[in-house]
Amino acid sequence: MEYDYSCCARQCGITMSETRLFPSNKCEGYFGTKRFDRIVDKTGKKRIHMLTAAALLELDFEQPSLDYHSLMKLTKILTRDNPEDLRNMFRRMCFNVYAHNRDDHSKNFTYLYYEEKDCWRLSPAYDLTYSNTYYGEHTTTVDGNGRNPGEKEILAVGVSAGMEKRNVKEL
Repeated sequence: MEYDYSCCARQCGITMSETRLFPSNKCEGYFGTKRFDRIVDKTGKKRIHMLTAAALLELDFEQPSLDYHSLMKLTKILTRDNPEDLRNMFRRMCFNVYAHNRDDHSKNFTYLYYEEKDCWRLSPAYDLTYSNTYYGEHTTTVDGNGRNPGEKEILAVGVSAGMEKRNVKEL
């Protein structure tokens, strides 16, 4: 299921690492994803510094404690208003709402620091799958609504983040 979700997310324009389904004789296969926190340069393998929203905001990821308004704001601040990252975060929110991924807690959003460019970027998405949590509510609320967010709340988050309403609807 997670492999199918990763393929669907990619088709929705969400940045994803390479994923594969490894064959198995015991089950439908094993999900694998390429690490996004490692690069190979002239000196060899190198780790990319990364921080989750939970770490940056000092949140307990096991408790619902975040709203997409805050994630959009954090993304704007950290990535210096990078429109690609902002759109990507918005797409993730939409995906999580419409694909019923309610395990969208603060440890599932990561930012990577690229030393050579002195900049933070939103990492590829991960841990996307169908899930119910906390009495059927999203761990990260959408405009305050965790139980049943829809288009109204999604539009409010996008517009509040400074995106034009027509672009929000298009995304």
